[in-house]
Amino acid sequence: MKHRTDPQLSLHCPIDGCWKPYASFNAYKSHVYRIHMKSQRKRETSDLSCHITCAVCSMENISNIKLLISHLSSHLLNSVTVICPFDKCSCTYDKASSLRSHICRVHSPLCNKDNSVLKHEYLGISTSAFSDQAINEPTDLTEKGRPTMHTASHEQGDNFENNFIDSFALSILKIQELCYLPVSTVDTILSEINGIHELSFDALQFQIISLLTKQNVDVSVLDQIKECFYQNIFDKSVSYLKSNYLRNKYWKRQLRYVEPVRITLDKNECHKSRSFEYIPLLESLKSILSVHQVLTDVMNPLPKPKSDAMQDFSHGRYFKENALFSKSEIALQIILYFDEFEVVNTLGSKRGIHKIAAVYYTLGNIYPWHRSELKTIQLCVLCPNTILKNVGFDEVLKPLIYDLHILETVGIEILNVEQKLFGTVAFVAADNLGSHRIGGFVESFSSNVENICRFCLGTSNQIQTQYNSDQFEFRNEVNYSNHVKKAAQDTGGRAHYLGVKHDSVLNNLNYYHITRGLPPDCMHDVLQGVCRYELPLILQKLEKQKHFSRTTSFKIMKTWKYGVNKPPVPKSLNSIPSSASQMWTLVRILPLMIGEYVPIGDETYEILLILKLIVELVFAPEIQIQQIAYLDSLIKEHMEIFTEMFPEQRIIPKQHFLIHYPSHIFNYGPLHSCWCMRFESKHNYFKILSHRLGNFTNICYTLATRHQRLQAFLTTSDDDYFRVDKITSPVNVMTATLRMELQNGLLQKGIFDTNIYQTSKVFVNGVTYQPGMYVVTNLMELNEIEFSKILGIYQQSTMCHTSQDNILPFVESQISSFHHHYGAIEVDNKDKFCLYYVNELTDYYPLDEYIVDGKKFICLKHALALK
Repeated sequence: MKHRTDPQLSLHCPIDGCWKPYASFNAYKSHVYRIHMKSQRKRETSDLSCHITCAVCSMENISNIKLLISHLSSHLLNSVTVICPFDKCSCTYDKASSLRSHICRVHSPLCNKDNSVLKHEYLGISTSAFSDQAINEPTDLTEKGRPTMHTASHEQGDNFENNFIDSFALSILKIQELCYLPVSTVDTILSEINGIHELSFDALQFQIISLLTKQNVDVSVLDQIKECFYQNIFDKSVSYLKSNYLRNKYWKRQLRYVEPVRITLDKNECHKSRSFEYIPLLESLKSILSVHQVLTDVMNPLPKPKSDAMQDFSHGRYFKENALFSKSEIALQIILYFDEFEVVNTLGSKRGIHKIAAVYYTLGNIYPWHRSELKTIQLCVLCPNTILKNVGFDEVLKPLIYDLHILETVGIEILNVEQKLFGTVAFVAADNLGSHRIGGFVESFSSNVENICRFCLGTSNQIQTQYNSDQFEFRNEVNYSNHVKKAAQDTGGRAHYLGVKHDSVLNNLNYYHITRGLPPDCMHDVLQGVCRYELPLILQKLEKQKHFSRTTSFKIMKTWKYGVNKPPVPKSLNSIPSSASQMWTLVRILPLMIGEYVPIGDETYEILLILKLIVELVFAPEIQIQQIAYLDSLIKEHMEIFTEMFPEQRIIPKQHFLIHYPSHIFNYGPLHSCWCMRFESKHNYFKILSHRLGNFTNICYTLATRHQRLQAFLTTSDDDYFRVDKITSPVNVMTATLRMELQNGLLQKGIFDTNIYQTSKVFVNGVTYQPGMYVVTNLMELNEIEFSKILGIYQQSTMCHTSQDNILPFVESQISSFHHHYGAIEVDNKDKFCLYYVNELTDYYPLDEYIVDGKKFICLKHALALK
């Protein structure tokens, strides 16, 4: 009852060390009755016997020593120190691998002995862990993931009724928000369910009363039974939640709900009031930081890489030079995002009327693999775009700036945190137009604008001929301030000076300035800018050179086995319409698709190969200083060859922005952490919701309110807030039946389980692993990469949770060689087998194989950094 409505339910059967995972309560309950009821009946007649008891958590009925070792390993994964359980051994360990290695080396002969070889505190007399009480009573999950049974008395009376109402309210909220249902639809569903429930109860009451009457039961007893039917808990729940007002009141009282505040501005020329929705930043921060997993990320900053590699914004120069961030590693890094989006058909008659300007934020303190989840992106402002254009950012961002000043100077208090937490804006992510609007720069990138770059003072003529970032003067706080003053004094009618129109309201903050806080967006610049501009030109020229025909190129694109994110087949080579992710896929594998038709050394084709290398480096989640220098040389070479091969083509602004990318990576860290792709995915929620609701009166209020309810639901579970790792259709197999190489690998990992789970697919941190994929298992000097092919995926059957610490891909190492002309790595089987934990892989991203001329090739998703 407590956990069945969790946003990400993950159950593991706790009976007799089974630990089989389930994603729904009904599946778990069915498993218990089908599998464990039979063994329970057999044990009901057995005598008490000696079982192993965990000295750490007091869990009983561990059937053998091997299961105890696996159970203790699960404690070590939760940062608990464990003493070796064998008698007369006092070794202490804080890592599961160290404990397993110690037992394998020292105590391996004792693992098959009886329980007497264990310390006294691990031995106890107990009955079976399974009983009717274990099935019928609700279970709860502790912070370490172990189920603990409530006592029967705790769940009786008012507690049971309150828990039922809470569960019922969450179920309604889940249906309403996850299914994008209008309030009127929810009211209808509740009304119909209540009617059906009353009919079924009336029929049941009639049957029971008739049966008891035939048995001559006392009339007073019958009246009591009727009273129980009249006052059933379901009717009470419906009465508490029957209207939208009552439901909202209940949710606000019980959940982490931050209510939007309507900010009213002056009336317009038609005497209509103008307003927008603001979600108070400080209250929103307190709400999200009250989630245990989020607070854990904040209080335990991402460790600095051992080498000179950079993995996040906190490893860049601007973070280190920030007066607040350099003073406190746990200072809150507010990442703002600004964009505009349509909630109606962009080609329809209502376009522009209901266009909305949105400001989101997320915490840079959250680890990058958690930050990619949409639930971590919080809403801050929703404003009709027409109002923003009329009143400007100064008015719309005023309440946000006020809260940010308090965060910078006063700080906020968080429960269970001894010190106050301070914070400021780390950077503002946006597309180029959005960045220029919020930064006070000119909002045009046409050729008749002299200064189009927000990073440097280069003119439109200079960017056509200069491809070295050092040839341009960069903007800074001093010259920006001077340009603002001169723009205000300009009487020539241009309304801007060297690309600056006015000061930005964000410059009023104590620890932030626009010239150090508007990073580029590699998604728009590279994938939807440079690649979309250059790929059609390259394909057209290769076609004119008679390397292949247009028909051949279209046939290749149509029949190629892409895997995921298949790009659409273009109608002509003049343009390639595709999303950013589809363009990323295409630029990765296009050399492999057309390489056999193009002779080696073709200069036009060389542009494509260099562009592919640039994309790999720009989107690398981890990058080293020497790779930044290599990227700088690649960009210069690419621009020079492009202007040589296409002299009639102008250098577009996004190609110029690319020139500054090496310095941006040095300042901001990997640009993958600054891009807009995940933020833009957030728009989809509002677009779907507005379409389902079909009511555009006060649309910003409706969308903000519904979003906050969704966020309140998603934060109901403290320990499962972030994405839960899952395995698909696990099958319990005997270890003895596995191939010998796999059995040896399990022993080397210190795993002595007699049974193990085998699965066809596993999801870890949002990444899918399955047999047939390739992973990087080693990266050596001189760019030598060791690839391995996944043959199977396994998980310890005694582990209480699924994570990268207990998922074991069984792989076959590959002989690999880089094929320059294809821009890919050729692989072949090596007949060498090994077993890895997912967190031991050199790179997290699995790769598909592509077959060309009977040979197997792999294309990297991004560049790899040496460990």
